[in-house]
Parts: sequence; C-alpha cells; structure tokens
Amino acid sequence: MGVHKKLASVLGATALAVSGIAVNVATAGTAAAASCDHVSASNISNGVVVVVGGATAYKEPGSACTAVMSMAPGHNLNAWCYTINQYGNQWTRVNEGWIYNGHLALKSGTVKHC
Repeated sequence: MGVHKKLASVLGATALAVSGIAVNVATAGTAAAASCDHVSASNISNGVVVVVGGATAYKEPGSACTAVMSMAPGHNLNAWCYTINQYGNQWTRVNEGWIYNGHLALKSGTVKHC
C-alpha cells in the first residue's frame, strides 16, 4: 500500500501543477484584455507633441492593443489628453490614436488628464 499512497501523492501534485499553469494562462489572457478596454478621451488640451524616434498609435493605451499606424520622428500631433494605464505607463491620445509617452516630447501648450 505504500506504493499506492506515493503514486496518489505524485498524481495529486501533478494535477495541482497542471491546474496552476492553466490559471496562469487564463490570468495572462485576462490582463491583455483588460489593458485594451476602451478609455474615454476628449480633445480638452491645447498641447502639441512631436514624435521622438518613431512611434506607433494604438486603438487603446497599451502595446498589446490593435496598432493603428506608425509615425516617423519629427511628426507633430495635436494632443487631446493623457491617461495612465494599468501598468503605470502614461499614454497620450492624439487624432491618430493612443501613443506611449516615451515616444513623444511636448512641443507647445499643455496636455490635461483625460
């Protein structure tokens, strides 16, 4: 009977490990979906930003979201407002979509929180 108890323990531990992996995969999928939830934005600022080093605009403020277009350095954009996503990264809404602030520099005016 000692062998049966050991086998049951090993199988139980394996089942827990496998279920843990499934939970982690589901959590990762949920996090990606949450980062692409719609964020309301209005054109409430008078800021103009310039693209630094190239940038991609996204439908929502997260790089896991749908890309809309790419822009070359030096491109001037009207900044509507900014938000901070669930990862603590600041994104600015422009006419073309959402752009991560690490790819932008303020050229003039101010950019308000959405």
